[in-house]
Amino acid sequence: MQIPRSIYVAIFTLTASIGVVFGLIASLQDELGFADGILGLIAASAFFSAVVAQLLLAPLADRGQTKILMAGAIVTAALGSLWFAVASSAWELILARVLTGLGIGAFAPAARAVVANADTSRAGERLGQLTAVETSGFVAGPVLGAFINEVWGLKAPFLTFSCALILILPSLLKLNFSPPPVAKNKVSRSDSVLLIIRRKEALGAILLGAALFFPAGMYEAIWARFMEDLGASTLFVGVSLTMYGIPFAIVASMAGKFIDRAGAWRAALFAVAIIIPMTVVYGFLTSPILLMALAMIEALGQGVGSPACHAAMVAATDENERATGQGLVAAASSIGAGIAALLAAPLYAGPGPEVTFIIVAGVVLILSSLALKLSGVQFFKAGGGLVTHG
Repeated sequence: MQIPRSIYVAIFTLTASIGVVFGLIASLQDELGFADGILGLIAASAFFSAVVAQLLLAPLADRGQTKILMAGAIVTAALGSLWFAVASSAWELILARVLTGLGIGAFAPAARAVVANADTSRAGERLGQLTAVETSGFVAGPVLGAFINEVWGLKAPFLTFSCALILILPSLLKLNFSPPPVAKNKVSRSDSVLLIIRRKEALGAILLGAALFFPAGMYEAIWARFMEDLGASTLFVGVSLTMYGIPFAIVASMAGKFIDRAGAWRAALFAVAIIIPMTVVYGFLTSPILLMALAMIEALGQGVGSPACHAAMVAATDENERATGQGLVAAASSIGAGIAALLAAPLYAGPGPEVTFIIVAGVVLILSSLALKLSGVQFFKAGGGLVTHG
């Protein structure tokens, strides 16, 4: 089955509109004059509102409401971007982020369900391609936002992406999605969630999502502030996020076949083995260029880990549960990122970057270890060597 191009265009634009905030949040702070601690609240508000959408709205796609869900998500995100452009206080920025969080939280799980259900034998490959497009949006957003800011001012990037999102609506509304097969035993939305999380591999995928996305909350809250404190310009902050996203997107687009062949959990083990040590090192760096260079290495792990995580949930769910399952992974990811965002700003302002990055890496280690244990996959043979299934 061919995946509609408008889904890729929509998720690219949606994530680009969110990525703009990463690069410009420090500039917004300087203009509006709010404390460092508010950075965490702004970032966390998006993640926690995304949880609401991922748990309550995403399952609608399993009930034949995919088109309405996607269109509503785009409109909501467009309103959030517009509010960013006209906001005059930190609290307005928080509420604007709530809207953008609802948008991505509703759209992404539905999109992943459509992609995975098209061909479950190639789920890793398809999800890797979607992740690559999604990440490319985050890559493009900060650098485009920084450029537009330099030319037309701080409000212009948000107005631009708000308009771009609205322009996508007609193509989405033309799509027709086949309804998922009816479950043999009809269950309520809450019962469907309980059925999924009772499966060890599904619960492992949920914890893995929280582990992999935990650092993202820290990055949104303090990356721009950390970079500028080290002497980087606003434009360089945007470039650094772009340089992080390029290897992420390239690897994600290529990792799918490896995930389908070797197994999602083996790929996940490879991912966390890169992410954890790189996260520790960040806090001890004093050069923005070196920080960007090491981030590009960490991005290799994230590029493999993200589609692996979602592929693990595909394997643990039936076709009529896919959007719900993907929503659960995304919700866990958002909760982890939201907690990290809340912790990162005060930790950065207090003990400093070294402690902040070490704590984040420690959380990733604990969560990913639990996830890998729940997967039930034996990674090492008794006689030595890595088992290639799982």
